[in-house]
Amino acid sequence: MNQTNNFSARRLFLKGAGSLSLVSTFPRLAQAEDVFGQDQGYPTGWGPAGQRQQWEGYTQYHVGNFSGGLEKMFPSQRIKHSQAASPLKGPNKNQHQTLSRDARDLAKRFNASSMLIARDQTIFHEDYRFDRTPQMRFFGWSMTKSVVSLLFGIALDQKLIKAIDDPVVQYVKELKGHALADTTLRNLLNMSSGADICQEMCSPKNSFERYEYSQIGYSPHRAEHTDMKAGLLDFHWGRKVPQGSAFNYTEICPQLIAWVLESVFNQPVYKIAEHYLWQPMGAEQDAVWLTDSKGFSIASAGFSATLRDWARLGMLIANHGVAQGQQIISKSWIDECYKHGPKDQQVKFNNATRGRGYRNFFWHVVPDGHVIRMAGAKGQFVVIDRKTKTVLVRTGVSDERGAEEEMMALFYQACKG
Repeated sequence: MNQTNNFSARRLFLKGAGSLSLVSTFPRLAQAEDVFGQDQGYPTGWGPAGQRQQWEGYTQYHVGNFSGGLEKMFPSQRIKHSQAASPLKGPNKNQHQTLSRDARDLAKRFNASSMLIARDQTIFHEDYRFDRTPQMRFFGWSMTKSVVSLLFGIALDQKLIKAIDDPVVQYVKELKGHALADTTLRNLLNMSSGADICQEMCSPKNSFERYEYSQIGYSPHRAEHTDMKAGLLDFHWGRKVPQGSAFNYTEICPQLIAWVLESVFNQPVYKIAEHYLWQPMGAEQDAVWLTDSKGFSIASAGFSATLRDWARLGMLIANHGVAQGQQIISKSWIDECYKHGPKDQQVKFNNATRGRGYRNFFWHVVPDGHVIRMAGAKGQFVVIDRKTKTVLVRTGVSDERGAEEEMMALFYQACKG
């Protein structure tokens, strides 16, 4: 099949995903689980002895590190589960057989470590690979940013934050005189700070030396003497473009929002999550939040939870902020995450990046915003359809060509099933 016909086949496949079983239009990937450490028992750690320390990059460590290993490599804090977990039913093995078969096929071909599809507290499909289990916590990578967004919404609901267009320095007095002090909370949440830093979808990269060293530290002393607040205060490059004018994905934005949260609640971010989100939501298992050496939560990529609890977060969003019969987060904040106003035009669909929009640390995957996604590196995502309240959670250990397109087709199939 030539390139043009192959593209047409994929488009037809996506349009028909709701009524047809998935038939892959991508080459079948070679299976080599030993590449991900099966032969070594799925090791954890910074990598082989004598090599440069990395928290990702040595693929044989990905499975182990992304399902509990990182908690031993970084300082971390436990977020205690609810005493009354919100119920989840299923999966019913006599229903959704085609959906489950397709999900297992995609999980195998695209190196998913776990996958769950649910709607209205009913699980359609749940599966684990690489010897992972339901009790294991899966590292969310940048899905953490969306958790921070939910905590921000709670702070706004409680009127601890007056307005989303307030400057960050209004809540973090330590930033007085800083080059980014007048950045609005809206522009931080929208990754539109204008900060002169290049992390994703740009070149040349300079994000590690300009900020990320304060999160992870330098090899061979990773995670030692890290101080993200000092890293923020040391950022002296200012802005490359005016704030609010362009999308620029950087870890500085969620970290500044986390600092705001700590200031207004007067407690660490992981405690805020425990008291106002995790326990009221009805989480079944403890979560974990990685921190720097000072105890400041890594707001860009530090949150880990079980597959089912990731799904509960998705269902909380799908249900307009309601869980366990309680309004955990206001519907108005959830609504804000789905739409773009006059001050959000730079992150509308196709403006943030081609084929994607962004709002309040959530990705938009359709133009009208009714499908949003929490997304992280190496194939992590929670995708939520607001119309049907369908949620798909996928954790992974690698990025593969074609995975996103086929996973979304599976999701649309589930929405219509």
